[in-house]
Amino acid sequence: MVGKKRPGQGELLRAKTENPFIHIPFSKQDLGSIERNGGGGKKVLVPVDDAYRRALSETLQDSVMAAAAERNRYPDSLFTLVFKLREKAIAKSHRPVELALEAHLQPAGHAKIDEMLVGATASSAQALNQAILKRNTVTIRANLSAIEAVELWSRERRNPEGPSALIQAGRAVMSLFRYGQDDLTKLNYARAVRILKSLNLQYHEIHQSRGLPLFLIQDLDQLKEAEIADLLDYPGARQIYVEPIYEAYGTASHATAGALATTSSASAHQSEVPTVAIFDTGVSSNATAIAGWVPSRDVYVLPPDTDHVHGTMVASLVSAASHFNNAHPWLPLTQSLVHDVCALEVSGSYMSDLEERLREAVSKRPDIKVWNLSLGGQPCDEQNFSDLAMTLDELSDRFNVLFVVAAGNYVDMPRRGWPNPTLSTDRVSTPGESVRALTVASISHIDATGALSVAGDPTPYSRRGPGPVFTPKPDISHVGGGVHAPWKSGGSSLAVLTPSNNLVYDFGTSFAAPIASSMAAHAWQSIAGRPGLTPTPSLVKAMMIHAAQLSSPAYDTFERRYFGAGRPDDILRTLYDSDDSFTLVFQAEVVQGMKWRKTPYPIPNALMHNGKFRGEIIITAAYAPPLDPSAGSEYVRANIELSFGRVDGNTIKGMVPMEGEEGQSGYESAQVEHGSKWSPIKVHRARFPNGVDVDQWGLQASVVLRAYEPAQEQSLPVSILVTLRALDGNPQVRADGLRELNLKNWIHSPLPIRVPVRT
Repeated sequence: MVGKKRPGQGELLRAKTENPFIHIPFSKQDLGSIERNGGGGKKVLVPVDDAYRRALSETLQDSVMAAAAERNRYPDSLFTLVFKLREKAIAKSHRPVELALEAHLQPAGHAKIDEMLVGATASSAQALNQAILKRNTVTIRANLSAIEAVELWSRERRNPEGPSALIQAGRAVMSLFRYGQDDLTKLNYARAVRILKSLNLQYHEIHQSRGLPLFLIQDLDQLKEAEIADLLDYPGARQIYVEPIYEAYGTASHATAGALATTSSASAHQSEVPTVAIFDTGVSSNATAIAGWVPSRDVYVLPPDTDHVHGTMVASLVSAASHFNNAHPWLPLTQSLVHDVCALEVSGSYMSDLEERLREAVSKRPDIKVWNLSLGGQPCDEQNFSDLAMTLDELSDRFNVLFVVAAGNYVDMPRRGWPNPTLSTDRVSTPGESVRALTVASISHIDATGALSVAGDPTPYSRRGPGPVFTPKPDISHVGGGVHAPWKSGGSSLAVLTPSNNLVYDFGTSFAAPIASSMAAHAWQSIAGRPGLTPTPSLVKAMMIHAAQLSSPAYDTFERRYFGAGRPDDILRTLYDSDDSFTLVFQAEVVQGMKWRKTPYPIPNALMHNGKFRGEIIITAAYAPPLDPSAGSEYVRANIELSFGRVDGNTIKGMVPMEGEEGQSGYESAQVEHGSKWSPIKVHRARFPNGVDVDQWGLQASVVLRAYEPAQEQSLPVSILVTLRALDGNPQVRADGLRELNLKNWIHSPLPIRVPVRT
């Protein structure tokens, strides 16, 4: 699949350093007001008659009665009600916000996409019941029509694993509700602290980007179930669950790939190459073949808690993947230095330990911009983001670093083949669903006897997307090594280095991630230091995903869940065009209530045939929206709406659809699943083999915020890469594009300021 040619063309033309991507900086002149239709009021989605009101009231009263035990135990605390929304009411415009406000309910975030949470008291629950039965304004009727039922955020919701699981594990994570009113949120925190202290529980706190900290609780195995009920009945607790353990991805045995490894000699330009931080089980000092590539270390775990095996293997691919694998053409020639962060026990590490070590390690070396995490835990949730994923997002924002995370290994029986549309248990593992991270899946690169997958197909172990609420994951794929029957390494696997300085064959998404990490580090370094542009994780992530699109065919929705955008085949493709392509990189600043627009768009004459555009358009956009850990499925708080197409007065008719848009119903749930709405990565692609007649092309972006999200204090930066490409390999596209760009008088300059070092 990955090696598949573009229809109507032979082999892909190579990107050339003579053809740098062109950077278009932001200009205030690009902003304009959005003309909105007047619209009407709230829509009544279903008839709200007396029977409907009575049925809804009964669900509320049942929930209030079910809350009696926790209300009696904590009479001064809010209890939480769940507005179960019907499918048509998921969109922000249909939310029962006015009803909640009138009943003096406190916004308390979201759970699943169709579950709006509100904090209630006895009096506000009574006011809500009166509104359900009596209030008859159009707005309130519309609000009521949006709600299928009112449910309680019960102990079972807080702790689905049950108290015995907590006692057996002895360690748990507790998150608290964040309310719309700050003083109520602070009271919630103070009450939770009092409860923990009254139970003599040891705990420490993990900071979150917004809202209250997480509590990491120990000594639960010292409590009886009657005592733990004090904790589980606290209505201000959102979640209480067993603290997860994360492990390095590796196989139990390795096939020998050769004798003592030859040294990966230091490049003459080694002082110019970037550094990748590897947060893993540590790199052995006995692995002399890469010793010159590991100039710095940060140690948190010592033997016998680590054996340095996995970390050494990962480091060998960051520093010398091509060297150790016979210069296979799918392995990039770029090499990177390694900052060895030995922070993962070989038997696995608690989330809180990893979070503490990672926070300290990144704060020590904020100069290192790419961090490789080849580790993972359980499959991600369908609706909610894991706490470790949200920690990665927070650290990415705070220190301006990009985390590259393995998608995870699926090793359950029966073994997965390709394709296998019926399998539903192989979702990306946490923290690979992090919205700021670049998540990497694995593909095979060699056909070999006994191999379970062929070159270009997803490997049998590579976990698939999507992430929570259909966030597109993985982002890209790369070589991770093939598997041989029945389940072992062999000739189709990757050659990696052991602590004893031997080469062995092994496989895993652990090995696809470091190859991508090295590429990302070179991409970052190549644009660092240029005037008017500070590299960001979003920009570099967009460059990697765009390079994967340029190297890969357009995948359907099913394929995308395994391949991501595809495999970026060379570091040059993240920064440079081939002769048949013309790429502009826009630095947009999007402001609420305004549109950002660039028009008329420069179209290369080589792509015009009898007055019609004939070619392919590939777009990747990335941004770092505000995030709210307390918002559940609505964790991502802003959405960029992107259009590229025909300019018609003050509007643009989008002609390059976002992946998966086709066939959506228009409901919010369908847009989330099929249109990647709320995803901070937008991938658009379209081919026009028969030509399309457009007088004036334009590119436009605008921002939409979630319900209850405060107005933006600053603009939201968006990185947008747009490539126009010939379908027939016409080598005049790049030159013609530059000529048209100069005629438009747009301020522009080459994106890279240095060529990646390739040895």
